[in-house]
Amino acid sequence: MIITIQLFLLCSAASAQNITNPTDTLSSPASIQKYLKQQADSSYVYKKLYEWLVTSKSSNVSKHDLTLAFDRANQQQNNKIIREVKIKQVSPFAKNILDTVGVTTNNLEKNLNKLRFETQTSIIKNNLTFKNGEFSKYQKIRDSERILRSLNFITDALIIAEPDKTDSTLVDILVITQDSYPYGVNTSLSATNARLGIYSTNVLGFGLELEHSLSTVPTDNRDFGFYEHIRWENIYGSFITLDAEWSDLNRAHYINVGAHKDFFIPEIKYAGGFHVKKNHKIHDPEFEDVYDDNYDYLIQDFWLGKSILINAENFFDRSNLTFMGQTMISNYNNLSDSMMQMPHYKPNLYVFGSVSFSKRDFYKNELIYNYGRTEDVPYGFNGALSFGYNHNNAKNRPYLGAHFSLGKALIPNKGFLYFGGEYQTYLYNGHPEDSRIKLQTKYISSLKNVGRHRWRSFVSLNYVIGMHHSRPNYLFINEANEGIRALRNFNLRGTTKLVFNSENILFSSKELLGFKMAFFTFYDMAWLSTNDQLLESKPYFSLGGGIRIRNDHLVFNTIQLQLAFFPRIPPEGSPTDFNLSGEKIGQFNQFGPRKPYVDIYK
Repeated sequence: MIITIQLFLLCSAASAQNITNPTDTLSSPASIQKYLKQQADSSYVYKKLYEWLVTSKSSNVSKHDLTLAFDRANQQQNNKIIREVKIKQVSPFAKNILDTVGVTTNNLEKNLNKLRFETQTSIIKNNLTFKNGEFSKYQKIRDSERILRSLNFITDALIIAEPDKTDSTLVDILVITQDSYPYGVNTSLSATNARLGIYSTNVLGFGLELEHSLSTVPTDNRDFGFYEHIRWENIYGSFITLDAEWSDLNRAHYINVGAHKDFFIPEIKYAGGFHVKKNHKIHDPEFEDVYDDNYDYLIQDFWLGKSILINAENFFDRSNLTFMGQTMISNYNNLSDSMMQMPHYKPNLYVFGSVSFSKRDFYKNELIYNYGRTEDVPYGFNGALSFGYNHNNAKNRPYLGAHFSLGKALIPNKGFLYFGGEYQTYLYNGHPEDSRIKLQTKYISSLKNVGRHRWRSFVSLNYVIGMHHSRPNYLFINEANEGIRALRNFNLRGTTKLVFNSENILFSSKELLGFKMAFFTFYDMAWLSTNDQLLESKPYFSLGGGIRIRNDHLVFNTIQLQLAFFPRIPPEGSPTDFNLSGEKIGQFNQFGPRKPYVDIYK
């Protein structure tokens, strides 16, 4: 397999030939092979590239190996002055980030490419943590790659530091990005509802996400319902993200508006945000008693944090000591008579504060939640103590909380292990009230070869308990509430639960038109109780498998076809479940500073 790669004409051959304005016009593949072969004896990177380009049919070299080789090469260019930052964009339909020509002979791909706007160069530069004239820092290159890959409209990113041939104190930075194809469609169809949505994650190439959905379910005597969503990430390089949505569907009437700036990298000194949600009651007798939030409410959440960077010459280098404050205001209307008597549903003011110490870093991997693109796996730890106060016209309550999480790659190549624990409680008249404990552990195995395919397994255990309740408040073990897969029953509820999830995934080496397949099996088990005798209750199970189809270059959700069995049939349930759905990709647990209060009771 010979893939012509423009980046070496940009990074190396261009300098040797005094080319000042490199383009995508390539010399013959033979000349590229000859050049790389000449350089292979003096450079590990060129050696690996030569193997990949010329002898990949008999070599085990992968894109992942090459990106790690570039990482090692970038470290050697640390503390040199950046002369120029160059931007190179790769077509969404290119095989991967290294195929910088991305020439397609497929007429469909050609026509689809004409319909999109390439990401503006200014947007890419706004997401970099370095610029011309600064000293190159290996850590800033890694951070910038991760920031670019986190954007919804970017499939992958690679940054290469290329030393100047005549002045060893200078370096050029080449930033290569691969856009995701920005347009997508959301559809759902049932006997009572048809919904169609269209969206773009990169409007006019400015990284603006817009979504519009239309539903045929009658809404307040109208024939259609609507859903609108807008999201703008890292506005002008400020790390501020704006997010707003409006829903006027039959079972969802609300307005959601928010903006936030997180501590995305340790060097960020200040972060904060707000979130305002206005919910309207569902006027549908069939569902009025199903949803816990079926009433009018306005909830406002504001938070602000200050982080102190610790640059120590030891294990705690690039760690953070962070102080945060948070205010929440809630107002409820259209409540039942019984709910109106509960202090929780009266106008409430919450004030929280926290102090935390955290350290985090990332390493590159692949075939975890995605199907070939580079994934940034977080590891590190975060410990936090929080405190606060809750005021309403019925009672005043102090608040205490604690959080700890730890994630570590098991070396050598034994997978990844995560553990997290949280505690929350209010105090009323000296006694705990609405106390909650949550413990989680997760294990992700290393990637194994199964012939030409790859295999990985996932295991997790999740324990949650609620105590000293001041109002009815329940846990569920259905799929939507971190329970067992394929279970959609809201009739099973309790105040303590223990959930075990396991999954095995075989990533197929086969692909069709850029779509890759993964076959999976799963086995889940959950205990649920309203008392302390959790393990004495009979567990519920789900087991089964299916296939997932995904194209990492598109913004479509993963297509999942799943068949599940229930050895113990849930109340009002069926022994089997067959489902075709669009699934969002999984998310890693993060170890950065977070808001003082996050609801853990689910």
